[in-house]
Amino acid sequence: MNQRINPNQIDRKLLTVSDRDIFVTTQKALLIGIILKNETRADKEESLKELVNLVKTAGSNPTIIQTKRVESIDPKTFIGKGSIAELTDISDANDIDVVIFDCELSPNQQKELRSMFKCDVVDRTGLILDIFALHAQSKEARLQVELALSIYLKPRLAGLGKTLNQQGGGIGTRGPGETKLETDSRLIDNRINKLKKDLKKISKQREVQSSLRKKNNTPLVSIVGYTNAGKSTLLEKITSSKTYVANELFATVDSLQRELKIDGLNEPIIISDTVGFIQNLPTTLIESFKSTLTVVNEASLLIHVVDAASALPSMHIQTVHSILKQINNQVPEILVFNKIDKIDQASKNFLLEKFKDAIFVSAIENINIDTLIQEITDKIFGDLLNVVVLVEPHNLDKIYKFASISDVKNSEGFLKVNITIRNHYLEKLITKDIVKLL
Repeated sequence: MNQRINPNQIDRKLLTVSDRDIFVTTQKALLIGIILKNETRADKEESLKELVNLVKTAGSNPTIIQTKRVESIDPKTFIGKGSIAELTDISDANDIDVVIFDCELSPNQQKELRSMFKCDVVDRTGLILDIFALHAQSKEARLQVELALSIYLKPRLAGLGKTLNQQGGGIGTRGPGETKLETDSRLIDNRINKLKKDLKKISKQREVQSSLRKKNNTPLVSIVGYTNAGKSTLLEKITSSKTYVANELFATVDSLQRELKIDGLNEPIIISDTVGFIQNLPTTLIESFKSTLTVVNEASLLIHVVDAASALPSMHIQTVHSILKQINNQVPEILVFNKIDKIDQASKNFLLEKFKDAIFVSAIENINIDTLIQEITDKIFGDLLNVVVLVEPHNLDKIYKFASISDVKNSEGFLKVNITIRNHYLEKLITKDIVKLL
């Protein structure tokens, strides 16, 4: 590929997964929403809004948005030649750098469309993978993203040619793995196998950490939710820690764990943040991130965070539950509506009526955070009980760590002790034969 170097554009990014050389400061993107048979425009509005935010998060400019109704999917171009002709004219007239379809394209469709638009064409899956590549920080997250990218790109490499041997700076060109990928399928398979082995090693290390936590009986709570619901902000607030927080989709890719210390209890709760979910989350990402998502299945409790200001909170809840089902998760949850400072009273009343058991908070404004912490404490450690137990004298010291003692009396070689204790700890003491209930 012959590069045209403009001395006035030295600081600009070169798009490398395109059929032409383009120097740009920020990519100009043409977004194409797809309305399938039996769908309405209203059905796709939220998805298109989400696509706009995804493109902005990826660092590109959603210059033009078009929607096309598709009665039957064209196996070659997805939307048909008539629509393609209209869209290519729009693309050429506006000097578009990347065309993004709000659907999943087959490798052949993507190759054909790239040829027609004469610029890079990315589908929704590719865009989400691109953002994950942008935000992955830890070694594990980078390996997981590279694995997902490799699986996704493998059937598409024939249409990309040698461009993948260069390193670029636009949507579809990022990620830890794309510069290593080549058109030789055997080499890609070898790379995929190596990535799986490396992830398996990290997974074993995670299992060791998990076994230590289980051995110490340290409770684990996982925060889950739709992307940009405010999970990281909430984690920071309830644990008084600092995490990476941004008003972006998929700002958190790496799994974060922090301690929540409860007044009056010696044992902390581990709170784990997880990657945000989104509708049509690529299957390759779910598979690649399964080792990270095991923390969700190992938790004793989920904090399901929902953006109260979202136009479709029920859809977000349904999406999260659908993905949790894919990883066979059956952990009980607390439903938490965040960002209540951003909605009016009528909207809040509607949510209060519809989701009666939910907790309504604002992580930013510190509204009802104490209520949430109390609910987490009650769910994990149980109710606070006042009970009388029998204990052997040499075991009395073992109770002080878990309970408040109000009275001690001798009783035929035992001690009769009045204690105030959480149900979680009482069961632990009974299981270890340290105390017996009277």
